[in-house]
Amino acid sequence: MKVKTWVACVLAVVGALAASGAMVAREATPTDEGKGAAFKSKTFEMKEKAEVAILLSFEASKQVTVTTNGEKETDVHLFIHDKDKKEVGKDTSPGPKCEVKFTPKQDGKFKLLVRNLGPGANKVTLKVKVAE
Repeated sequence: MKVKTWVACVLAVVGALAASGAMVAREATPTDEGKGAAFKSKTFEMKEKAEVAILLSFEASKQVTVTTNGEKETDVHLFIHDKDKKEVGKDTSPGPKCEVKFTPKQDGKFKLLVRNLGPGANKVTLKVKVAE
């Protein structure tokens, strides 16, 4: 009887770890925010370990600067992916401020992904500037 209880506990722990790992690996579903040139900024209330994602379309050959700034000193990361899910830029430096500059090679939609690793929640502002 003790062996069955021990095996059941081990299986429960392994199942819980697998489920939590699956939850961490899942990315936020992006919202389509339209044209990058028209998008100025958006502020997100982010819990610890949370992420938000948006889709913006950009024109080829126009440099784009994307920044984040948080009200609190949490570790915020910024990732930019193209339509083929290839990373075109990232900033994983410590702190709430991030900056990524990139120049699209062709017109298309890009995913901007912001992660708040904590500690704690933060109010993070995402800004986009497109060169004229």
